[in-house]
Order: sequence, then structure tokens, then C-alpha cells
Amino acid sequence: MVRLPPRPVFDWKTIAEKARVFAAEHQLAYRPFPLDVEELAEFDLGMEIRLVPGLLEEIDSPAQITPGEVHPIITVDADQYRQQTSFYRYSVAHEIGHYVLHREWLDKVWHLVDSARSWKMVVLNKSEDDYKWIEGQAEEFASYLLAPETVFEPLISDHIAALAQITTPLQSEDVLPYLANPVAEFFGVSNAAAQARIRKSPQWKSLVDRLSCGK
Repeated sequence: MVRLPPRPVFDWKTIAEKARVFAAEHQLAYRPFPLDVEELAEFDLGMEIRLVPGLLEEIDSPAQITPGEVHPIITVDADQYRQQTSFYRYSVAHEIGHYVLHREWLDKVWHLVDSARSWKMVVLNKSEDDYKWIEGQAEEFASYLLAPETVFEPLISDHIAALAQITTPLQSEDVLPYLANPVAEFFGVSNAAAQARIRKSPQWKSLVDRLSCGK
């Protein structure tokens, strides 16, 4: 049985800060949105994107990071790549999250790998806790990567300000899907992903407090 090295541990604030630093280093605020995640992976990070037919059916994900001879490879489902779905884009961002957050851990894991079969064994031998923790970290990073703070916060501020024109009482959970629509369209993510990103914003937390007080 393959023995994995200790998993990396980051709290949510640390992940948000790492995403903030990454966005600044790669000047994401000055790029067009939705963000070109393929350009970011290939040209900024030197990774290879490789198309694999049927990957989604095989691993239940349209993308996966794997070891390469020089740089890591992001294998992507061929059909999802052609369709450029929000699910696909989020998955590539998720794999970039693994690369940024877990690079040292992945290097140690990849030293245990000498074939596609042994890599599959490594994946299968991850404990459920390790899997959830590591995947959760990459998911959190992807959320900030696709909607960087310096672009996201001004955008959500404008849409929250527009709510002042509505005179009827509002409930936060009714407002959330409404706010998520323009966010999802601008950043090229699903409405559910947009809602999750909005919930991380201090502006959203302040709005929830105001609405709960009837303001």
C-alpha cells in the first residue's frame, strides 16, 4: 500500500490570502473576464493541458492534475474542453489551485509514482479526510481565482447598491440568487458557484446583517 506524505493544512483565511497574492503577481485584475484559465495554466504556470476523451465519465471530473516529465499536466475531458462549460472552467481553476497550494506535497506524492497504474493507486489510497480536505482547499482557491477580490468586490458593491431602489422588504436568501446572476455571467461561473463566492464577501455579510434588522 502506498504511504502518502502528511497532507498540507491551510485555513480559509490563508487560502484567500494566497489567492490574493497570486492574483496580484499575475495581474489578473487587468485581464478580460471570464478569465482565460487555459492561458493562465499554460503560459503563466508552464503547465500542459492534454485532452482525454471520456475523462469525465472515468473520474467524475472534467479535469485532473497529473505528473509530467518537466511540468505538471492538466488532463481535461475532450468534450468539456470543446464546449467550454462553466463546470470545465471551474475544474481547470481547481487544478490550478492544487498546483499553487499543494505543489510541494504533489512533488512528494509524484515521487511515489512510476506509472499510470501507480498514480491511480495513490489517488485511491487517499483517506476520505485527506481527500475532502485537499479538494476543499483547491475548491476554495478556485472560487477566488475565477473572481479575484479586486474585481469582484467593486462589482458586487454596485449590485448591492442597486437594491436600495427596491422598497419591499427583502430576505437575504431571496436576494442571493438575484445578485448571483450578473456575477455568474461576468466571471463565467455557474449561479451556484457565484452564490458561494458572494457568501465569502464582507459586503454580503454586512448586507445580511442589515436585512435581518429590516434596514
